[in-house]
Amino acid sequence: MSLIAGMGAAAAFFFSSGQVLAGDNPTVAVLGIETSEGVPDSVAVAMTETLRQRMSTLPGYRLVQGRDLVEVKLVFSCPDEAPACMSQAAKSLGSSLLIFGSVKKAGSDAYSVTLKLFDADKEVVQSWTTDQFSRAQATGPALHAPVQKWLATLTGQSLPGTLHVQGGVVGAAVAVDGVSAGVMGAGGLTIASVAAGKHEIVVTKPGYSPANKTVTLSSGDTREVAIEMAAVAPTETPRAETPAVEPAGTVPAESTETVTTEVASGGSGGHRTGAKVAALASLAVGVVGIAVGGVYSYYVSDANSKLDPYRRNLCNISPTGYCDKSGKPAEPITDPNLRAWMKHTKDLGDKYANYQWIGYGVGAAMLVTSAVFFYYGFFSESSSATADARGSSFHFAPVFTRDGVSAMAFTTF
Repeated sequence: MSLIAGMGAAAAFFFSSGQVLAGDNPTVAVLGIETSEGVPDSVAVAMTETLRQRMSTLPGYRLVQGRDLVEVKLVFSCPDEAPACMSQAAKSLGSSLLIFGSVKKAGSDAYSVTLKLFDADKEVVQSWTTDQFSRAQATGPALHAPVQKWLATLTGQSLPGTLHVQGGVVGAAVAVDGVSAGVMGAGGLTIASVAAGKHEIVVTKPGYSPANKTVTLSSGDTREVAIEMAAVAPTETPRAETPAVEPAGTVPAESTETVTTEVASGGSGGHRTGAKVAALASLAVGVVGIAVGGVYSYYVSDANSKLDPYRRNLCNISPTGYCDKSGKPAEPITDPNLRAWMKHTKDLGDKYANYQWIGYGVGAAMLVTSAVFFYYGFFSESSSATADARGSSFHFAPVFTRDGVSAMAFTTF
């Protein structure tokens, strides 16, 4: 009896997180994945870390610190994962739910994983999943997609997916369920954080027939959506013929030619003045855009410098399996508050990076536009008059897409 009491006291001391946190959202602890049949420990460590990272961002749950499944079985004498033992372990960790499981080999180039979601209050396995994944998906970013699918199955929640619309016309506007989602670029348009379910995609651009497509997106899935747009034939406007008027004989032919030349010259001067104004305005906007990009570049650098001391990489020289940025052995980051701060800082850095490239892109496009307008406003002497005489005009404009910023120039007759 004294031995059992001593083990209970050791368990209470070993799992010192204590009480279940108050709040509406249930607390959940992710136990370290157990390996078997020669699976490298690094695979289990990567799976456990990714499960904890994803679980910390899943709405409706609050992550608490977990332990290795092997340790839990040893301390609480649960070799067969008995419900009573697992319930006691969960409460010692301050959690109402446990996620635990094992991974083993499935052939020469694949692994098989079994995960369970255990309800400590009811002492039952609430849900479970078994899946296979390749060796290439066992570490790094490639592991994120399988983990998303496993957690969606365990919790019954639908994870947002991604739509990649391609095959349309550059500059075409894309709307999903009637809400604008962006503009098509040279590589199409990628739309992230789309809810699972059925969606209506409509792509439009002047001069082309609207294209629409209905797709059904699964939880956490990525769908390629091919769009074809057909150009609409331009409608020709009939020109009204001006009846010939006999000259009154009071104006010599030379005088008529002089009047025509003066009108063309006046039109050219108007175009050159407009080009000068546009050159100065686009130059000012370009300088402001570059300045904005520089400010957000500083913010990105500041966020990275704050995160550097806490970055962890998998390595073989450390007893914990992790090294810091400089390659020295380091402990994994397990403090929930610190992890929440790291995620918040990384999200800010990503947002600042987007603003940085938008500023640089807009600034560069405006500077290129300014250079063109400077040429036509200050250096081109006869191009405007010639264009007026021939009935043609030159157009130049920046093109903004989700993938970047470019410029477009064309001539109409």
